[in-house]
Amino acid sequence: MNKILSIVWYKVLPAHYGGQKGIVLFNKYVGKEIALTCLCSKENQSEEQLSYKLISELPKSKTQFVNPLIWFKIIRIAKKEQATHLIIEHPYHGIAGWLTKLFTGTKLIVHAHNIEYLRFKELAKWWWPLLRFYEKWTHRRADLSLFKTEADKQLAIAKFKLNPTRCTIQLYGIDPEEVTPNKNLARSIISKRHNIKDDEKILLFSGTLDYAPNAKAVENIYTEIAPRLTSDNQKVKIIICGRNKDKNFQYLKDLSHPTIIQAGEVEDINQYFAAADVFINPVLLAAGIQTKMIDALSIGCPVVCFNQTALPPEYKISDKRIFTTENDNWDIFYQNILSAVNPSSKEFSQQDLNSLFWRQSIKGVLEYINAH
Repeated sequence: MNKILSIVWYKVLPAHYGGQKGIVLFNKYVGKEIALTCLCSKENQSEEQLSYKLISELPKSKTQFVNPLIWFKIIRIAKKEQATHLIIEHPYHGIAGWLTKLFTGTKLIVHAHNIEYLRFKELAKWWWPLLRFYEKWTHRRADLSLFKTEADKQLAIAKFKLNPTRCTIQLYGIDPEEVTPNKNLARSIISKRHNIKDDEKILLFSGTLDYAPNAKAVENIYTEIAPRLTSDNQKVKIIICGRNKDKNFQYLKDLSHPTIIQAGEVEDINQYFAAADVFINPVLLAAGIQTKMIDALSIGCPVVCFNQTALPPEYKISDKRIFTTENDNWDIFYQNILSAVNPSSKEFSQQDLNSLFWRQSIKGVLEYINAH
């Protein structure tokens, strides 16, 4: 009988944002089909009943990736749980994954969320070539690599010289079991919380704000979007939600504009998605899937974004709900916001989301595990 050990080295429970939800829901739905144990960092706790076993024993520190004690802890737990397959999130636990494969015979699966070295190259980190080497090394030792898009998959095959038969796509999914908030009630709750008038439209941006691409997007909201709304006398409020704990990004809290509300890290982010008239995503410096856009669309909130962060073709979402803009063209981005606010833009079929349900999106990895 197949058994999976999933290695999650950072906080994902409780899940509030796309990256966290992508791991938690992936494990939830895979765990419904195959026995799964998640070995994760100590701060992960859940009050909800999970479809898988949770062992919160990894340290918070990133030094765990090069700590032999952690490598052999993973090997020991893999043996104890009788794991047949090991899934690592991102390539960072590649050494531990490879050693576990050697000592226990487990199949190694790398769940990539983007091409990591390109993300840090774009952020001008000096060590990105080292990460490229390690990322390539890890994927080449994997029995299966999961990528979020066809473009990432083909790029990895080319850059890392991977066997295409050992690569597949794992879409970020939508949880059909999640209760969608009532939009009218959500609007009432959020408006009361932030003193928003009935005739004011709500624009939303959310994400981890202590991450450079999102921080730059926040700056652009203040410098490019809010001034255009004010000069055009639009009755609009912009709500910005997200974690900001890094000291290097505290300057964002000092930014001010009468149109903008900084809500911080909120517990009920789905209420904000439901209350919003439009989700704006003015991110220009990111790689990978902007999962917050899919979260917004799944609740029925239209999205305005740049071509840089537009959803790829495999995410089959109707253009009626996504308004894309040429990169850095803020005038058109603003016009798209006004178009998205128009009620006529809100015609949308639930069928557009069916291919993204988790039960559908995990079929490829389930087929591999059951066949190997």
